[in-house]
Amino acid sequence: MKLTLLKAAAVASALVFNTAYADSIQVDLNGDSALSVAFEQFTVNYDSHTLVDLNNNTVRTYAGYDLIGNNMNGIATGPIYTDFTDMVGGLSGGSNTLASAGNFFDLFNESSAAGSYITFGVDLIGTLNPTTGITYTSGTLNLWQGFTNGNPAEQILTANFATGGVTAGNQDVLSLSGPGDILKDDVMFFSQNGTPISFEDYLLAYPMADIRLLIDQNVQGGASTLLAAIGGDVAAGFKGTDGAGNVYVSANHSASLNINVPEPTTLAILGLGLLGMAGASRRKAK
Repeated sequence: MKLTLLKAAAVASALVFNTAYADSIQVDLNGDSALSVAFEQFTVNYDSHTLVDLNNNTVRTYAGYDLIGNNMNGIATGPIYTDFTDMVGGLSGGSNTLASAGNFFDLFNESSAAGSYITFGVDLIGTLNPTTGITYTSGTLNLWQGFTNGNPAEQILTANFATGGVTAGNQDVLSLSGPGDILKDDVMFFSQNGTPISFEDYLLAYPMADIRLLIDQNVQGGASTLLAAIGGDVAAGFKGTDGAGNVYVSANHSASLNINVPEPTTLAILGLGLLGMAGASRRKAK
């Protein structure tokens, strides 16, 4: 989507005088321009699958889409998920699909005409501390739009890892999405004082901005359970080893996904500049 100068100015004017973060998120999954009721976060249940190299204490964790065709370096007997339909359980149980907290039925009723839903993929890289757990240092968090009618899934958004790790409590993974990372137009929107603004319009108007995706997940048993799994405890999630120091573990998570749209002071200044440019353009046209 191309953003005209006047449209950029309109977006800027809606954002400059508002709060630093989006109040709520809306989606248009069926492309009819009718948005879902606003909600503040997604919820999701999923399994993570992690490879730990005990030779150098490096860690790689996958979830969702990034497990399609993934056999964990041959330690698993076959792919964790064979295809997209397998990953979401044919939608019968809705595994790995995002629901809207507080407005679950609205989100999926809004998409029912197209048989569409939102899911995700995670690929994180980090290091293991044998006494405290994992610290992630890089990776990606991607959102996907899936279709029950058999159409190929479409990537909506990609975000690069910023910070996170497993501690004794919950795990928070923060990822940032900037210009060029919104991969499908007019699917996701945030609301400022009741006015919906699409993610792509925001990033085109404010190329210095980052849309922030924060996963807050409940790690069953926290770091202690993870370390027990790495040590070979099957009940804790140990899945196998290749005999060369690589261990495969898995864990179930109940998580929330919050999406925030920061508006730093520099963006507000840029917005005022866009408004001035738009005004000058109108005067020149007269």
